[in-house]
Amino acid sequence: MTAPLCQILDGFRSFGAVQALAGVSIEVHRGELLGIVGPNGSGKTTLFNCLTGRFPLTKGRVLWNGADITRWPMDRIARAGLVRTFQQSMYFGSGTVRENVTMALDIALTAHRREHEVSIPSDLEGLLEFTKLGSLADSQSSVLSHGSLRQLGIALALAVRPTLLLLDEPAAGLNGAESRDLGVLLRRVHDSGVTLVVVDHDMGFLMPLVDRLVVLSAGRKLTEGTPADVRADPDVIEAYLGSGFKHSVSRSEPGSPSKDESVG
Repeated sequence: MTAPLCQILDGFRSFGAVQALAGVSIEVHRGELLGIVGPNGSGKTTLFNCLTGRFPLTKGRVLWNGADITRWPMDRIARAGLVRTFQQSMYFGSGTVRENVTMALDIALTAHRREHEVSIPSDLEGLLEFTKLGSLADSQSSVLSHGSLRQLGIALALAVRPTLLLLDEPAAGLNGAESRDLGVLLRRVHDSGVTLVVVDHDMGFLMPLVDRLVVLSAGRKLTEGTPADVRADPDVIEAYLGSGFKHSVSRSEPGSPSKDESVG
């Protein structure tokens, strides 16, 4: 088996008396689409922050292609290909969609953007078309719908041509149609060679999308497996999903894919 693309090994992170991560070990394999779920306060966002260098681990290691990047700064990690989105809408605060994406491409270029095996377009018009933002290119970013802002945030992240993209609750606040469009976009990104890790509370969106799920609870890994295995796990149902979850998700699965804590 090939070595994991990214790993956190026995990761701990505390904030004063709060233990946000308590010995978490997770592997992300190249080419997979991994989902991470858990109740508020389970450590999901803290995990992303520690993987990408925003917060240092109190104890443990982060490996990228086998190299120890635990103490690397955020910009070096991003240039290496490990990129994330945030829960809030991501854009530069003013300007049109075209101007925002142009700025992201310029920043990526000055940061020595890497060329590798992903087939994400690296030019402005190509990236706008890829993310289905072409018809909104001349719209002011500040007046976009919530769903279009999510698309724009993904476009900005893709401008640096990530190898691994971490998405923190991308479907939060979206209606059913917007969630379905987002699911289609994420599959397109994945099919273009980008490994994805997605945190979300919307199980109707996440379950049909991912290959594998990791469940966190109170800063620890509760279990991992296929969506079907996780859905049937009694410990997961008790800790997070609830007794009505199995029935509600089974009704949503035939269709397409149909908030977070400060340390969660």
